[in-house]
Amino acid sequence: MKNTYTNKLTVTVLLASFAFLSLPASARDDGIPSRAQQQVFKLQQQIKVAEARNQQSDAIKTAVCQKLVEQGKKC
Repeated sequence: MKNTYTNKLTVTVLLASFAFLSLPASARDDGIPSRAQQQVFKLQQQIKVAEARNQQSDAIKTAVCQKLVEQGKKC
């Protein structure tokens, strides 16, 4: 499940990046590029947060499993 969420975020970032790159280089400065950059940056931050949560969740699961093994139970 964690991979699905991360994959969706990655695809969203890629699509936002393509949208930003597809803008013509000669376009007047109307704020679209900066908004696209902000969206990409926000999505990158969301990916980092999601990955940190997944790592934290994995660490908790590992700790619980270790306690169960110490008690002689299976994970």
